[in-house]
Amino acid sequence: MIKKYKNIKIHFTGIGGIGMSGIAELMHDLGYLVQGSDLKPSENTKRLEKKGIKVFIGQKRKNIDTVKAVVFSSAIKKDNPEIRESKKNKIPLISRADMLAELMKTKKSIAIAGSHGKTTTTSLVGNILDQAKFDPTIVNGGIINSYSKNNRFGKGEWMVVEADESDGSFLKLPHQISIITNLDIEHLDFYKNKEKLFEAFELFIQNLPFYGTAVVCLDDKNLKKIIKKTHTRNLITYSINDKLADVYIDNIIYKQNITKFRINIKKKIYKYKGSYNYSIKTIGNHNVLNGCASIITAFLVGVKNQHIKQALKNYIGVKRRFTYLGKVKNSLVYDDYAHHPTEIRATLAAAKKIRKKIIVIFQPHRYSRTKVLINEFVEVLSKIKELYLLKTYSAGEKTIKKATSEALIKKISKYKKNVKYIKNENNLYELLINLSSQKSIIIFMGAGSITRIADEFMQKND
Repeated sequence: MIKKYKNIKIHFTGIGGIGMSGIAELMHDLGYLVQGSDLKPSENTKRLEKKGIKVFIGQKRKNIDTVKAVVFSSAIKKDNPEIRESKKNKIPLISRADMLAELMKTKKSIAIAGSHGKTTTTSLVGNILDQAKFDPTIVNGGIINSYSKNNRFGKGEWMVVEADESDGSFLKLPHQISIITNLDIEHLDFYKNKEKLFEAFELFIQNLPFYGTAVVCLDDKNLKKIIKKTHTRNLITYSINDKLADVYIDNIIYKQNITKFRINIKKKIYKYKGSYNYSIKTIGNHNVLNGCASIITAFLVGVKNQHIKQALKNYIGVKRRFTYLGKVKNSLVYDDYAHHPTEIRATLAAAKKIRKKIIVIFQPHRYSRTKVLINEFVEVLSKIKELYLLKTYSAGEKTIKKATSEALIKKISKYKKNVKYIKNENNLYELLINLSSQKSIIIFMGAGSITRIADEFMQKND
């Protein structure tokens, strides 16, 4: 498909989405005539327009008058006017995952999956291959700071892709190497129960060709259960806590914003075996694990160790992954995507390496997630000394009364008193100005609109 049908017009419904925008841009770079639509302008749509991609604001039937195919994501509803018009006129409808799979068929591919850390790990692997002059193609779920976008078009033979498990679409992606960072009980709105979620990850490993390799974190209890059942594919395990792993990590040293660590390889990977030291320009044990997975993968691809070391030293991260925004009075301000208890826990552990006093402004994401994980949220959030909750970012969901921010505060208040609900953003700005006089870290945390609030806070104090 990719090679044969250049210069045909393809329309992306919901082109401003982080995943859709990346694929649209890549297809534009390949020579396709790409256009799309979204309900409102965004940084992603502006970036695409600068590249010459036509973006319609508003989704209407006439937008697709002359197109040969329409790409949609799982976020697009069946009654969308462009989807209905496509069906009426028999215009091929292609899911985002299917289009990504078509792109991946033209390359050797690395697919990074997991409940948390896959965006960072995708950017790490892509960064290593880029600096080693492998000229990779990259499709990521977050903005890679070194490119200021979430994708990279390369002419090399390798493609690095973030594999989204939320709707099961990661099972459609052909690949030769996979990384699985961890596995939490998530997306039960799609999978219905944890058994079906686990089965999907088992199948993800089984989808590898016989010569492929899965790089799997042994520190995750759920992944441990899965790999015990896996005997027909090549596996390489890595761990901080389990010395029985194929690659064991030790000698972890934190120094400001740099982490030093050592990996110990038991069985030869490519031509490497024994102990090797690295420095990565980020903090937190979770990022050491992500770094280790990227090193193993780079070895499998054939990258020289000197290039890996240099790439990790130069790594400048992904937008909204513990991103430093600046200093306000005596406080350091960060923006972070954490919206799941496991992610919150990891971010807090990393923050404590910098300063002990931490102030968190948290915006819960989706009522359904809060409902399923409310006890885990209460456990992790109640340990934060100074916590401010914003109204839940619904992501289009209907309100679930027992899963609102108010309900969450009520439960947290049983364990601690220093938690407040902020209804008015302006009150938050005034409050934070006073709090910033303390020597602390202020973290804006969540997957919704909180990043805008963080940016506005910094602009007001510029």
